[in-house]
Amino acid sequence: VIFIVGFNVFRSFKDTSSHIVNSLYKSDDRIYKNELGHDDQAMYDLLLDMSVKHQVIKKIDMDQFHCYDYEDCADVIHYAHQALMVDHPELMNYAGYSWHYSNGVFTLQLHPSYLLTYKDYYGVWKTEFILSKIEKATKDMSDKEKILYVYDWIGDHNTYDYYFTYTSKNQSIYNVFVKKNAVCAGFAKASTIIFSRIGIESYIVNGYSEDYHMWNIVKYEDKYYYFDSTAAVGFKKGSEHYYDGLKQEYMNDYSSYFPDWYPDVEI
Repeated sequence: VIFIVGFNVFRSFKDTSSHIVNSLYKSDDRIYKNELGHDDQAMYDLLLDMSVKHQVIKKIDMDQFHCYDYEDCADVIHYAHQALMVDHPELMNYAGYSWHYSNGVFTLQLHPSYLLTYKDYYGVWKTEFILSKIEKATKDMSDKEKILYVYDWIGDHNTYDYYFTYTSKNQSIYNVFVKKNAVCAGFAKASTIIFSRIGIESYIVNGYSEDYHMWNIVKYEDKYYYFDSTAAVGFKKGSEHYYDGLKQEYMNDYSSYFPDWYPDVEI
């Protein structure tokens, strides 16, 4: 038992059946297709469209989403937001949102990782360059070696942003591959993108462990395990708390907000 804790970089967002954003990651839209109702899907489409177009503020008549009070409408936005983060880790600039509600109209505001559009293109180019090096380095590795490689790569190339932990400035893969300073959301998204390139099945998990947290599930020898690359950043090699990513008991208190979204994990 293993214990596991020069190309077209951008495409227009037109076909919501495929949701192709950039070259980094081809999403199967698993949550969008299998877990969301019609109104949640419509909000998911809106959030994705706003992010790709760098539209920060939008007034919305929430009647179109069939919710008629503050709590119901907030739930629609929150559920769509969580699903979008799981399905689309490749979004360079998507981080968080807020809203204001008055007389049936929501003012929805995205909080991006950065404001300058050119960073989308630079971020994708830089990430593709790094991914190509990782693919080459892991080409002849076993699956176990690949999983450990990703854990160590995240830890060796990044620091944890303790100063702005709860802001939108550190939540995306741009922070991991370009700035090398992020929090759990960035590390989990980056891990899934790397895994997708080196042939390891993985998922992003939104949940709770003492506080809000984001981590991964990885598949190894036909079983699924939790994997938390944030620990690799927080506890560097040589630290008494460094655990090399292979101790499932470290994560037995982790709780997913949406367990039905995932395969059963080994305990």
